[in-house]
Amino acid sequence: MHQSLIESGLTAGSWAVFPGGGGGVGIQGVQLAKAMGMRPIFVDAGDSKRELALRMGAEAFVDFRETAEPAEAVIQIADGVGAHGVFVTAPAAYKTAISYIGDRIGSIVMCIGIPALGTMTLRTDPTNFLMKNLTIRGTLVGSRRDTTCALDFAKRGLLHQICEVYPINRLPEGVERLRRGEVPGRIVVNFNWEE
Repeated sequence: MHQSLIESGLTAGSWAVFPGGGGGVGIQGVQLAKAMGMRPIFVDAGDSKRELALRMGAEAFVDFRETAEPAEAVIQIADGVGAHGVFVTAPAAYKTAISYIGDRIGSIVMCIGIPALGTMTLRTDPTNFLMKNLTIRGTLVGSRRDTTCALDFAKRGLLHQICEVYPINRLPEGVERLRRGEVPGRIVVNFNWEE
C-alpha cells in the first residue's frame, strides 16, 4: 500500500478515496495516507467499518448503503470538486472508481486489488482522460524500502493492528463473516489455538 501512495504522487492535503476499503489493505491505506498528511475518505458500509475507518484516520466516511449517490457525497466532501486520488483495494470497487474524481483535474486512480481475470473493467469516455488529465495506474508489490517505511510509521504509533484473531475451531464462523462483509479489517486464524 505504501508503494501505491508514493507512486500516486499525492501530497499532503490531497483527498485520497478508498472505495470498499473495509479490508486490511484499505484500512492500512487510510492510516498511511493520514500519516503522510493526506485527507482520506472511506467508502464502505456498516457501523463497524465506519467506526474503524474514523478511528484509523479517515476524515470522512460514506456509507454506500445509506447514501443514494456515494460518488456525489465524496465529491462534496472533497471541496465540491472531487478526489485527487482513488485507491482501489477491493476488486468490486473498480465499477465506481472513476466516479469519485468528479471534476478534479489531474486525478489518479490507483489499481491495487486484484480481480479475477476478465471480471472488471474501468470504463469511461476517453475525453475524461484528455480533458481531466486523468491517470490510471497499477501497483502490484512494494519494495523492502516500502516495508521499512511502513514499519517506521508503526513504530511511531501511526499504524495500528487491524485484525481479529480467531481460534482454528471458529474458522467457519470467520469465513462466513467475511462472506457477509461484516469484518472490518482482517481476520487472522491461529492454528495453534482452540476454544
